[in-house]
This record gives sequence, structure tokens and C-alpha cells, in this order.
Amino acid sequence: MDKLLVSTVIEAIYLIFMYNYFKTTYTFHNPIEMLLNKKVFSDFFKHPMYSGEYESKICRFGNIIGYLLAFWVILRFILNKYYCNLNNKIKTLNKILFILVLIGSILMNFNAFIYYIPIFIYELYFRG
Repeated sequence: MDKLLVSTVIEAIYLIFMYNYFKTTYTFHNPIEMLLNKKVFSDFFKHPMYSGEYESKICRFGNIIGYLLAFWVILRFILNKYYCNLNNKIKTLNKILFILVLIGSILMNFNAFIYYIPIFIYELYFRG
């Protein structure tokens, strides 16, 4: 079986699980996130802060991002496998996308950032 296919499936499952189904009582926050969570205009971006409850600490926006990132890593695999002439463009788009998610998660939800660290390390050091 193709190692890249296996790692792609594991990465997609991890993203969906951590951003949609993982529950914990621990929360991590930064000052910017606390300000944003108080000033948010919609519940779409709000996530539990200091609740101490065993629950997901990701907002609905983060839930969608988890599915979209999983979709992207699968699409990226398919494009790389069947359209090799797009490889450099896909790599550039991939780096931009994952850096934007990294920055967004740092600013909006530090828990999402912590969940994202293994993916970012994999993408940066092992996928290139």
C-alpha cells in the first residue's frame, strides 16, 4: 500500500476527529483570543472558555475548517497522483493554506492551535 495514501488518510481522520469530536476539560487561551471571543458578533466563532466541562473546545467555524482541511489533504493526494504537472503549484498553495490556518488558530482559538501542531510539523518537515 502506498505510504503517502496511508499518511493522507491518517491526517484527514486526525483533522476531522480533533476539530469535531475530541473532548477535554482543559483549555488554553491567549489574550487576543479572549478579546475576540468577547467581541464576536456571532456564535459561529464562539468556543467554550474556562468552562471546565468535558466538551469540544472548538467553535462551529473550526468544525468546518477541520472538514475542509481533511477534504484538502485528500484532494491534494489525488491531484499529486494524477496531475504531476501541477505539483509545484499544489505545494505552494498547500504551504500558504497551512500557514494561514496556523496563524488563524493562534489568534482565534489556542486549543485549535495545539491540536494543529502535529499536522503543521508533518506538513512542514515531512511533506516539504
